[in-house]
Amino acid sequence: MIIVCGVKSEQPIALLLSALRRKGVDYLLINQSDLFRSIRLRWKLSQDGISGKIKVGPEVVDVKEIRSVYQRFMSIDQIPVPPNKPEYIGHTRSVLLSLIDLFDIIPARIVNRRRSMMSNNSKPYQSILIRKAGFSIPDTLITNVPDEANDYVDKHTHVIYKSISAIRSTVKKVDNEDKERFKNLVFLPTQFQKMISGDNVRVHVVGDKVFATKINTTVIDYRYAHIENENPEFEVYQLSPQLEKMCVDLTENLGLLFSGIDLIITNKETYCLEVNTSPAYSYYQQRTGQPISEALADLLSA
Repeated sequence: MIIVCGVKSEQPIALLLSALRRKGVDYLLINQSDLFRSIRLRWKLSQDGISGKIKVGPEVVDVKEIRSVYQRFMSIDQIPVPPNKPEYIGHTRSVLLSLIDLFDIIPARIVNRRRSMMSNNSKPYQSILIRKAGFSIPDTLITNVPDEANDYVDKHTHVIYKSISAIRSTVKKVDNEDKERFKNLVFLPTQFQKMISGDNVRVHVVGDKVFATKINTTVIDYRYAHIENENPEFEVYQLSPQLEKMCVDLTENLGLLFSGIDLIITNKETYCLEVNTSPAYSYYQQRTGQPISEALADLLSA
């Protein structure tokens, strides 16, 4: 049995479900929006292994029958619950954490396990793993000391800054207004990096399959280009065999089966900015036609 977990209406989930249906593969959807209403779960770990059952509406699955899982859970705060029903929040959180715990230890193909995805919780830690994989990383400063930040910007001139955690932030270039706010760094350590000019490429690795997309834009963070009234252009990009292997190896070394790798490719070298451990691949598939969801469906059903 294949289990797909997430919000049914979210595009990465919807595209995967469509791909599984086209392949005629049986699957069970655990819709996160229904955790408080129609999901029941009981399992245990003993000397005899893992046993238990998951009940989704009228359907009951023995956990021993699960052979693969795709999990893309969203923050509980983003999931609507009925008004005046605070107990539903507690139930949703309980079921969600129990599912994640189960998927962390069950002997099945999990895309991706929590412990592997946690590298994205700390960008500095992840950058160490990226460097070990053979990629270059931009010259970086992480600090909460205003003078250090000022000296770094003066040295490199063109500098961007972003969050060091898994919380999504907008990448911006440091300007004079930002420098006036450096005094606030004492409350929040921030990551500064020398800005690299080159081809902005997102690489999705699905098992041993690689899908690369080049993003043509003039803005710093193309994800928010609409704010500057710009529409980035996406095109299929052909990586060298060496780069493809490096991306697959990096994904594997992080303990992942599916990743979204952000690269900047220059004439001299390739820089890896970060690895997204639960990528919203639909954003790229819908703009390039690359069959990422099909590859995910193949991975889960293999």
